[in-house]
Amino acid sequence: MKSLNLGIVWMITLGLKLILFRVMVLDDLSWNGIASDTAAVGLLMALPACIWIGRWRVVFQTIIAITISTIWFSVAIYYSYYGNVPSYLTLSNLNQVGQIGESIRSSLEPYMALFYIDFPIIAILLLVSRQKRQRSIQWTFSKESFWRPRRAALITATICLLVVVMSLLGSRSIENSHALAKRLGVLTYQFVVGKTETVNSADLTQDELNDLQQQVRAWLEEQNHPEQQLYRGVAKDSNVIVVQVEAMQNFVIGLEVNGQTITPYLNELAQQSLYFPYIYQQIAEGNTSDAEYLMNTGAYPNAAQSTSKQLTGKKAYSLPRLLEQHGYESYTFHVNDVTFWNRNEMYPALGFTRYYDKPSFENDEFNSWGASDEQLFKVAVQKMTELDQRNQPFYVQMVTVSSHHPFKIPEQYQQLELPQELVDTQLGHYLQAMRYVDQQLKSFMEQLETSGLLEKSVVMIYGDHFGLQPKDNAASWVSEQLGISYHDTVSRMNIPLFIKAPGIEGERIEQVGGQIDMMPTVLNLLGITEQGTELVMFGSDLLNTITNIVGVRYYLPTGSFFNDEVLFVPGQSFKDGQAISLETLQSVKLTADMEKDYHYIMEIMSLSDLYTSHYPERTTD
Repeated sequence: MKSLNLGIVWMITLGLKLILFRVMVLDDLSWNGIASDTAAVGLLMALPACIWIGRWRVVFQTIIAITISTIWFSVAIYYSYYGNVPSYLTLSNLNQVGQIGESIRSSLEPYMALFYIDFPIIAILLLVSRQKRQRSIQWTFSKESFWRPRRAALITATICLLVVVMSLLGSRSIENSHALAKRLGVLTYQFVVGKTETVNSADLTQDELNDLQQQVRAWLEEQNHPEQQLYRGVAKDSNVIVVQVEAMQNFVIGLEVNGQTITPYLNELAQQSLYFPYIYQQIAEGNTSDAEYLMNTGAYPNAAQSTSKQLTGKKAYSLPRLLEQHGYESYTFHVNDVTFWNRNEMYPALGFTRYYDKPSFENDEFNSWGASDEQLFKVAVQKMTELDQRNQPFYVQMVTVSSHHPFKIPEQYQQLELPQELVDTQLGHYLQAMRYVDQQLKSFMEQLETSGLLEKSVVMIYGDHFGLQPKDNAASWVSEQLGISYHDTVSRMNIPLFIKAPGIEGERIEQVGGQIDMMPTVLNLLGITEQGTELVMFGSDLLNTITNIVGVRYYLPTGSFFNDEVLFVPGQSFKDGQAISLETLQSVKLTADMEKDYHYIMEIMSLSDLYTSHYPERTTD
């Protein structure tokens, strides 16, 4: 087999994989997208032929073919799990795959093997052809040896480069990152991400920070003009206890299946606390760590790389730092290794006094993460009791993992008798996991009450992000199985929020909100303000909000938002976007007010990015 022929073979197999990827992953066979993808592959494969002949060309083209196939394979898995095309910054986190191995294995599909099926076949053909051709490795730039074998490769590379450039120029007006990824293809998309999402690390001056604060407050005041501040300082001097529950969606609250209540305790808590049924996730690539970030900063997470990684060496203006000024100590608890998602950098950046990770808990081998929620709460209550005994006010954050995807909990903890249609399905596993979580939350709250901590604390419980994967749980099927109205975006991103505090009776608050609103809300209860500090919050106090708009990106295109009435998702821009009624879960017509909200959320997220990209360097805290 000649070297040139091998290059052609690689192009044919990569072309077939390209079509496979666009059909099975992107569900897009637009001519513009195929042309952009083909040109990027052709350019990469032609470059070695422009420089080398003989074995070096074969070697480098083979390396490129394997690399491209691996990228498509990795993106296929990622897209199956997260529903988004990752950037090269995201793929740089592949070193953490081992810690979510169970979730990755559950995302594998049989077709994904086709990204590698050609390599063993071609390897056999190469061994057979080796006896027929022996060519030495060459590197030369003489006219005769350069132009004759390389002319076709240079022409191909030039044409492909022009197509790539034309694709980039033709996509400049596309504001939707998801549509842009489909239009450009995975490879070319990386150039756009690298160009547009570069983080500026220079510090803001004090005057610039003050101007930014004023601008953000002006934007937020346009949305809200409360005549009074309800619940202001009602929980003054209370401890703050936050439980961030893995993958908890709101639809399980009040749900019954086969005559069994899924969350009996949380149903009761909804009657005894402030219950917010219309809160929506706003996480980006960092997932659970982004939810922690949103809770502790009131700022939007970065869209290009995990925010926890962006915080390396930085000092974020945060809830722990603000509470420290009022005499609080702050602790966070997570049963996983603290290096997962760079939390060993994120927690110091957020200003936590101390973190407790894997070595702090007895490993009862509940699942692949190790210790159960039961162990998490046990250790946290012990530490909180110690703080209380020395009259130390505290803020404690706990991050649960027992209900992590794929939601398979040990059989002895499965309490539900599910109908046969749900047995051994992701939905069935999820319901079992949520029932376990509900039981553990009840036990945790009882421990707080017994220890006397409950009457001294504001307790906040919320979900970090969606649980059910769309590919495994069609909305119509979920609706049919559970007897509810379930929407594959609105319902999936809807997470519950409960706040129990001294002096507050049960109340259902139907204000739409997001995770970015949680910090302003708890500060209102404490009677603490960020004014006079460097902290800028981009959310609203949900107890005093007349109307609200919360932005979403990464899992939805940038510019998506929830307001009091709809979820809006842009197309290539606002004009070809779609609005879904939060009440009926049906499409509704776009309006001028929606367009105003769209431009507002684009601006407020841009201001947030400016603010978070200028966090100062962390020295000693």
